[in-house]
Amino acid sequence: MTILQIGAGGVGWVIAHKAAQNNDILGDITIASRTVSKSDAIIASIKRHHNLKDSRRKLKSRTVDAYDINALITLIQNVKPNLVINAGPPRVNMSIMEACYQAKVSYLDTSAAVDLYSEGQQVPQAYDWQWNYRKRFKEAGITGILGAGFDPGVVSVFAAYAVKHLFDEIDTIDVMDVNAGNHGKNFATNFDPETNMLEIQGDSFYWENGKWEQVACHTRMMEFEFPLVGSHKVYSMAHDEVRSMKEFIPAKRIEFWMGFSHSYLNYFNCMRDIGLLSPNAITLQDGTVVEPLKVLKTLLPDPTSLAPDYTGKTCIGTWVQGKKNNKMRSVFIYNNADHKVAYKDVEHQAIAYTTGIPAITAALLYFKGVWNGKGVFNMEQLDPDPFLELLPLIGLDWSVKELEPQSPIINILK
Repeated sequence: MTILQIGAGGVGWVIAHKAAQNNDILGDITIASRTVSKSDAIIASIKRHHNLKDSRRKLKSRTVDAYDINALITLIQNVKPNLVINAGPPRVNMSIMEACYQAKVSYLDTSAAVDLYSEGQQVPQAYDWQWNYRKRFKEAGITGILGAGFDPGVVSVFAAYAVKHLFDEIDTIDVMDVNAGNHGKNFATNFDPETNMLEIQGDSFYWENGKWEQVACHTRMMEFEFPLVGSHKVYSMAHDEVRSMKEFIPAKRIEFWMGFSHSYLNYFNCMRDIGLLSPNAITLQDGTVVEPLKVLKTLLPDPTSLAPDYTGKTCIGTWVQGKKNNKMRSVFIYNNADHKVAYKDVEHQAIAYTTGIPAITAALLYFKGVWNGKGVFNMEQLDPDPFLELLPLIGLDWSVKELEPQSPIINILK
């Protein structure tokens, strides 16, 4: 058995560590990225941390341009993996997926192939490009598992678990995400700044009463009491899993919410107002052409550099309300992750940790023949029970908390 991982950022760092911890099942591991030194740094960390479970298995790095389909096909043919794990940013999903289709090898990623900001790439269209591969993957006899991170990913499995075990009828699904940790920087992003900034500045889309609703970012807010980390303000945002949940889980309203501090929003609003968050190229006075968002990415700390000093916890979960046995029910299915625990385990922070572990959990289910249907699947379509049974063994616990049924108090901000 062997896997090919493409991408060596923060999420890729965790995926590689967790793959190494389970290489008795996953086999040889090749980590490929545009900058091979990043892959080599991950390999050094795995060896330094003694995270290679079976020392007889190979662990090596390769160079590849994830936008170059022919180069990807050549790499796949050389490595001969049973599964390609895409740990890169969303913008490389389509080229990697096409290479996997042509090379007839199964594929897994952690987010939709859109930036949720650009016209035609927003939540109502999220996954449409990748869903076009359903028939082709099935005919090729290979598996595609989409959105196997935490959100999207685990939160979708939580929703599927609620459908299967906890509810007869679902009214609302609210995905709730807050990072109550502290990295000690005035401003930084927890994963790729380019992806992060595009994601949170786009309009929010949510599904309600049979249609898509669209509002400006950070204009719908509510307060929620999170287990262990307390009350936080969360804001409605466009997010991948709202689209896939709408497709596979019947509910009257589906919405994604993320917590932001007052300080974070001040920095964000200032940078957006002066154009620093724009992905569009501009020409400087000396004729140099730059993309403001790429300049910002260069200026901000590398997310991996935040890990050693990160403290505190995250809380991410799925708040589901509806009926069971003709009675109203409200539950929050969630995980708390600790930044220090993540660093001790894989030398990274909890945001990447909560995304990387689900990817390896899904990969293990694929290798065990549990999640290996032919075609392309989102997490909501797959049996949640084996995933949720395995997830704590890989590193993420989860809990179900009963709440009083209630209508969320949503504030509309100017």
